[in-house]
Amino acid sequence: MQYRESPAPPASDPEGTLRWLRDRELIKNLYRRYAFGVDSIDFEIVRSVFHPDCRVIGTAEEGDLNGYLTGIEEALHQWDATMHFVGNQYIEIDGDRGHVESWVVGYHMEAEDSPLEHLVLGLRYQDDLVRDGEDWKIIRRETAKQWHTGTFPRPFVGPPQYPRRGRESHS
Repeated sequence: MQYRESPAPPASDPEGTLRWLRDRELIKNLYRRYAFGVDSIDFEIVRSVFHPDCRVIGTAEEGDLNGYLTGIEEALHQWDATMHFVGNQYIEIDGDRGHVESWVVGYHMEAEDSPLEHLVLGLRYQDDLVRDGEDWKIIRRETAKQWHTGTFPRPFVGPPQYPRRGRESHS
């Protein structure tokens, strides 16, 4: 673990400062979209934050993007609800490439009739990004579990007996 973050341009460079602020906001928005997409099980949104050639390291779904997303989507149907919170982020930008370290807490709620405890995960995402037109995309993700409470890994006991909350239309 190493602290990496790009300093702001000098105040005497308003164009550079505006570009720096815009890039940081676009990058932070990737993580808001990711959390929203995961928690609403909208994998069109989730896929939109990743470059098609993305590689994933440190998860059960390690490998290419399709395997990673398929594994996450299958797992999400086991819980009654989830909520992913993106906390501290350290953003380093170098031209059209970037690196982001994000600290995330994922809440995974079991159905009331489940024999399992709720699962709360503390994760650290270390992502390499590339500029993609006017946006940014994650091209490499390394995930590290920092801690957890509850049953992990979750044994399969089946999905909740009723439709999962959060699947309502958000359009």
